[in-house]
Amino acid sequence: MKRILVILGMAVFCLGLGAAVTATFSPSELQVNKLSTFTFDPVSPQGQPILTHLTVTNLGATEKVIVQLVLKWNSNELIKPGEAVYISRQPLPTGQSLVLSNRDLVSEQGGIRLEPAPGSSVNIDIMDVIENFPTLEGAVLSGYFPDGELLLETSVKAVSAANWENTSIFRIKVRNAGAIYPISPGKVIGQVAPSVKDIPVSFLWNSINTGFDFNQQQIVIKEFPPNSPPSFSTVAQTGVEIYRRAADSGFSDYIPFSDKYYYAWQVYTPIIDQTNIPAPDKAAPLGKSLASEWFVFRYLAEDMDAPNPEDVQAMLNILGNSYLIHLLNMGYAPTGEVLLDGRRYTGQDAVDILASLAGKEIHVELRD
Repeated sequence: MKRILVILGMAVFCLGLGAAVTATFSPSELQVNKLSTFTFDPVSPQGQPILTHLTVTNLGATEKVIVQLVLKWNSNELIKPGEAVYISRQPLPTGQSLVLSNRDLVSEQGGIRLEPAPGSSVNIDIMDVIENFPTLEGAVLSGYFPDGELLLETSVKAVSAANWENTSIFRIKVRNAGAIYPISPGKVIGQVAPSVKDIPVSFLWNSINTGFDFNQQQIVIKEFPPNSPPSFSTVAQTGVEIYRRAADSGFSDYIPFSDKYYYAWQVYTPIIDQTNIPAPDKAAPLGKSLASEWFVFRYLAEDMDAPNPEDVQAMLNILGNSYLIHLLNMGYAPTGEVLLDGRRYTGQDAVDILASLAGKEIHVELRD
């Protein structure tokens, strides 16, 4: 009987030594290009979007567990060790787990599963702490975190343990997306659309590359018939989308453009933030994107560089300007060239430019 008691005593002693609590974040990392400073509101935690879960597992004796939260922005501690320490409201049985969301962790009350640990007064005011870091304060007061990493670091242990038994980190990488500027081909919608004849057409633009696979830029190309060129008010709702693909600052691909048709193209970056974390292999919707202006050009299959004075003269007559008609009646003949902003246009380009003057007031000068 004594032998059995000794064995039982040893067993109890071993359980005490072997008490262990583990913690794992899932997911352990997110990558976004926009993160609101109100993402983690400790005063109203139920308004936080759920971004991660921490699974705390008790491998030792049944007892309560302690959870400490440390919040870091790069190397700056916004919530320091000892400022946010919680204890589970109920003992955690051996072999069972406690699943906590960021709403439970970044909270002055600890949620329904946690409460402030004895002797700990959880009083989290991130904005007050941020004021101590001038470079961070300016960006944060605008409503969004600047580029960098936000870390939620948790340490856990059994209530009877002297030291922290396990640490887990949830990391949010922020790379803010910048403006996208198309370069070629075409001009900003609303200007005279230049003509393009050579294919494949090379599309070029400038932008900030965030460096994340999920944040690839997308280019979309739409087609419009010769008698219905796109405008500011129609480009988004009309036209036929003929091309869409992921690209990075430029590409050159064979696309079967139609003669005399107009083409509008735009580059956009899906905005990934705390409210629309995409599922794997699923892009964010176009409605939540950073988009460039629309660029427009016209494709001409024929040699558009060949002079075409007859078409130019016909268009001058169509404009109906009395001074132009008087000059034509006096024997002046167009050369087929139009000069605009220091550039020389001929053929269909010249005709298109003159057509854009229809209905506008025209000042005519005769020069040597």
